[in-house]
Amino acid sequence: MRIPLVAIVLFAALSTPFVRADEPTEKPPLLPCLGEEARKRGIELPAPFGIGLVYYHLDRAIQIDDVRIGRNGSAPASVSDFAQLGSNSRVDNANVKADLWLLPFFNVYAIAGYIWNQSETTIDATLPPLLPGGSPRERTLTVPTEMTGTVGGLGMTLAGGYGPLFFAADVNAARADLGFDNEFKAVVTSVRGGWNGKAGSRPIRAWFNATYWDTFATATGTVIDPDDGGTLKFEVDQGPAHPWTFGVGTAYSPTKWLDLAVDTGSDFNGGWYVAVVPVFRF
Repeated sequence: MRIPLVAIVLFAALSTPFVRADEPTEKPPLLPCLGEEARKRGIELPAPFGIGLVYYHLDRAIQIDDVRIGRNGSAPASVSDFAQLGSNSRVDNANVKADLWLLPFFNVYAIAGYIWNQSETTIDATLPPLLPGGSPRERTLTVPTEMTGTVGGLGMTLAGGYGPLFFAADVNAARADLGFDNEFKAVVTSVRGGWNGKAGSRPIRAWFNATYWDTFATATGTVIDPDDGGTLKFEVDQGPAHPWTFGVGTAYSPTKWLDLAVDTGSDFNGGWYVAVVPVFRF
């Protein structure tokens, strides 16, 4: 049985929130709104429109709270008293991201992409004894599985700064279709704080971040029973075993129209992630 984790890329706002201006603009652009007021205060804003390519890899443990199974149309009943399940998930996610700075401190974005998910599900089952009065039989089975699917979502970012320091808060909601009866839904929230500086004449940033992954969901589906050809309907309550991750990142803008960012972190329980995000701005 496959217990996947939906990985939703949350780093859609890795472009520069605010940096000091070194050179004047010839003609103020229409967006972001209030952008001219920010420029009068000596703040250089990123180009308002962005198209990015996002690659994300995530390894983490999945917690399975309950498994329910029903045969041939019967209502699913819990089997958790007889079997304990756990899963480790390895996810690769590639997205296209489009974003827009509506205000100097407010960004909205959309993502669409594809997920490759490899999991190893461990089943610890307790079987009744073969003979009356005997000891229960313990069995452990590891099932490797693979699954792919599409993902799409919307998000927004609030950003600000004081001197060389900046902060940003990001939230996005996404859905992923991995072939189950229902789509997986997720809300991912992150906060980030760091430093703005220069490498030569070009902006460079570094930050710390904390992220909460609300990807708890119930996977439902129907499969063929290999024993008699009937149907087995399953329902699995699952989510990340450690929903918080903590990381560091850096970004550099070699030109006005290109931002390059890398972000990595861990849940400090064996899970880790890395994200690579080039964004073209215009």
